[in-house]
Amino acid sequence: MKKIFLGLAVTAAALLSSCSMDTNNYGVMGQEVAIQSLKDVRSYSVGLYIQLRAHTAGGYIADPEIQADKFVGTIVNGNRHGQFSSGSFSAADGDIEAYYTEMYNMINDANFIIPKLEAMLEDEQFDADEKTELKNHLGLAHFVRGYSYWYLLDHWTNPSDANSLGLQIWDTYSPSGNRSVYPSRSSMSETLSVLNGELTAAFDNIKAYEDAGNLDNCGPNAIHVSSYAVAALQARVALLTGDNATALSKAQYVINSGLFELTEIDDYADLWVNDEGNELIFVPYSDNVESCPDTGYNWIYNTQKKSSDYIPTADALLAYEDGDVRLDAFFERYRMEMQGLTVGAYAFSKFPGNPALFATAGSNNFKNKPKPFRLSELYLIAAEACATDGPAKNEGAANGYLNDLREKRIEGYTSRTLSGAQLVEAIREERAKELIGEGFRLSDLRRWGLGFDRQAGFDAIGKGSVMQIVVSSMDNIVYNPGDHLYVWPIPQFEFTVNPNVAGQQNPGY
Repeated sequence: MKKIFLGLAVTAAALLSSCSMDTNNYGVMGQEVAIQSLKDVRSYSVGLYIQLRAHTAGGYIADPEIQADKFVGTIVNGNRHGQFSSGSFSAADGDIEAYYTEMYNMINDANFIIPKLEAMLEDEQFDADEKTELKNHLGLAHFVRGYSYWYLLDHWTNPSDANSLGLQIWDTYSPSGNRSVYPSRSSMSETLSVLNGELTAAFDNIKAYEDAGNLDNCGPNAIHVSSYAVAALQARVALLTGDNATALSKAQYVINSGLFELTEIDDYADLWVNDEGNELIFVPYSDNVESCPDTGYNWIYNTQKKSSDYIPTADALLAYEDGDVRLDAFFERYRMEMQGLTVGAYAFSKFPGNPALFATAGSNNFKNKPKPFRLSELYLIAAEACATDGPAKNEGAANGYLNDLREKRIEGYTSRTLSGAQLVEAIREERAKELIGEGFRLSDLRRWGLGFDRQAGFDAIGKGSVMQIVVSSMDNIVYNPGDHLYVWPIPQFEFTVNPNVAGQQNPGY
């Protein structure tokens, strides 16, 4: 992991020089004196939030979606994200290497601060109120480590296979050129133990801060991580790993808090433009100077509304029934002009660009604040946990969560009661419609043990002209259940520099 560790050393030093999001910085402190006061800790935490903002949107969520079954490439995409769409990536792919490296960078940035915070909590120079704040910063650092391990787990392993390899675990800040100390991959059980331990530590420390009366982050649109954001990630991890009882419990912690509400139908489209709403649990701070990822550009690579790199398939569009607010909120009809062709087709506009984030007024840069945790995901997690065989099964509750969500998305919706396979399928369909484009689809299909056959499908619905702008090599893509492409390859550079991962590549690569 030499390449990673060199990057980690630079990253931590950069955070030490970053005093805040809105002030100038004058130098870089040495590691031995970098963290001595609450002011130093606050500065470092700002850097951790900058990392979270950068890694919870953009390609991190777009590429898994483009790889799955709901989007197909067009003839003007210039092969941007083409390796994901066609399933032709390899261990040498630069994007996969970058995502992998950046997650370990975040882990090591947390590794740097955690022991220092633990030492400060034992230091008598800090009073009780200061130690309460220190616990909040410690909780954030554990959350950053936990979020990074979750992303790595969900993209570079198969959590459904208890016998498969887990992650490389690194919990100390010790950049080194000594390759013999680089970690090998752990077992799946070891990985899950570490991940769940990180999130428990995050929850306990942040909850202690909140229990002391610090409730500013306990509500919608919080720019800092709360116990509710941690619980949302715990619910996500539990669902991913088949622990439905924990998934339900953690989802209910957020749902039953009364602090968040599902967005009303009339406000739903606005949520995606202005990045504010009562269901948003954590929204990393961004403005037109404090930049965030340009998520929308991953689908729409221009501002003229005349072309789109990737468009939704016919099946993706037809999934939404009459009166569903998401159809207009997520898709916009363009007059596509491509290589001499003029075709009417829908573009994916869930991330349309927030005017408050435009660097120049009126010039759309397709930047929207990351929205990594929404209440609607928690309703879907609770519904799936209650519909699945096991200790959490309660079909009445599952129907309740599903109907509550659909009532906030479909005009004139009438509640219904389903059971068995019909209920499970309805929840899966709702999850696909609600979370499209947010990075979950590839993981969901793998978790459910399903394959897919991606077809543009416009000829089958009498829209054959749209097929003229579809890249044939990105159409008719078939994944069988358990396909090795559901799990990304460990980057080749890792095998080049780390002798301890020899023979530990994921199957199929």
